[in-house]
Amino acid sequence: MQKYEQEMIQWGKLLFERRLISGWGGNISCRMGENDFLVTGQHAPLGFLTPEDLVRINNAGQPVNKSQRASSETLMHMAVYTGTETQVIIHVHPPLVLAFSLTHDRFVPVSFEEKYTIGEVPIIAQDTPTVTEPEKVVEELRYHPVVIIKGHGTVAIGKSFQEAFLLTDLLEEAVRCRFFTEPMGNADVSPTDLQSAQAAGVAPSTGERYAMFSKEHMTALVDSANRDSDFRSRGEETGLSTSLTLSLDESEAAWTVHFANGEITHLSQGDSGEFMISGQQEWWSAVFRARIDPFLATQQGKLKLKRGELSHLSRWYRPFQRAFSIWQTIPIQ
Repeated sequence: MQKYEQEMIQWGKLLFERRLISGWGGNISCRMGENDFLVTGQHAPLGFLTPEDLVRINNAGQPVNKSQRASSETLMHMAVYTGTETQVIIHVHPPLVLAFSLTHDRFVPVSFEEKYTIGEVPIIAQDTPTVTEPEKVVEELRYHPVVIIKGHGTVAIGKSFQEAFLLTDLLEEAVRCRFFTEPMGNADVSPTDLQSAQAAGVAPSTGERYAMFSKEHMTALVDSANRDSDFRSRGEETGLSTSLTLSLDESEAAWTVHFANGEITHLSQGDSGEFMISGQQEWWSAVFRARIDPFLATQQGKLKLKRGELSHLSRWYRPFQRAFSIWQTIPIQ
């Protein structure tokens, strides 16, 4: 337990020094065992934690030492542990993120680093001092490594405190960059949101729903991309000539899409692609329903690049991004 205490004290101090939290705000926790957790106590200052400020709790969120009082956000922490596979949770109040959340409903990153690491970040409505209904937070954290609670703060998860800290820190810096591209307090559509909306602006679907990874579904994906002039121009500009296999883990269904000079030349069944991306139905469904960006899903390990290098695949980021934005408009069953 001493190891976990030392880690929480260390990272609480760093959060305070980076001005991601001030005063007595924020709370952090970690999993010590299957039914054993450590969370900061009520009114515990993250920048000046001592072992006495840390509360050991069971899987019901109850303190092992009945004389201690766990954070008022313990309900949310336990819901997140139950609904995700995270090992740590950092909930703090970064000032720029807080200000941004008051006039926006989502955060769209500016740089490629931010898009790859945190992706689009949802902003969840909140009208109580503590998170009394954590279900929405848990739902979004299944698809995003960090979320924003409107006027309240951020919740980041990860395998370690370092990972959750870096996500929180990167988000605050990403919002700082965003403020350089739009006036603070402007609730209208920002330049970045406008670009994102334009990138996703594709022809409406016919309404027909396809069984995911069926021949009809894959054919619809190919036809829709080839009809799109933006995809073809991006593909031509970047010299898109390769083959990409999409594979579904549960059924081992695999389809390979063949690209040449910016267009899709043909579709074949099987896993012969130069690059191969594989994943479970839950995550492919999230991708095709536009719940998560495919590049971010691959970075997070929800989808797995089983063949090829991400750095090589990234040279065609723009046409692939366009292709997936088109594919996400095709309804699946």
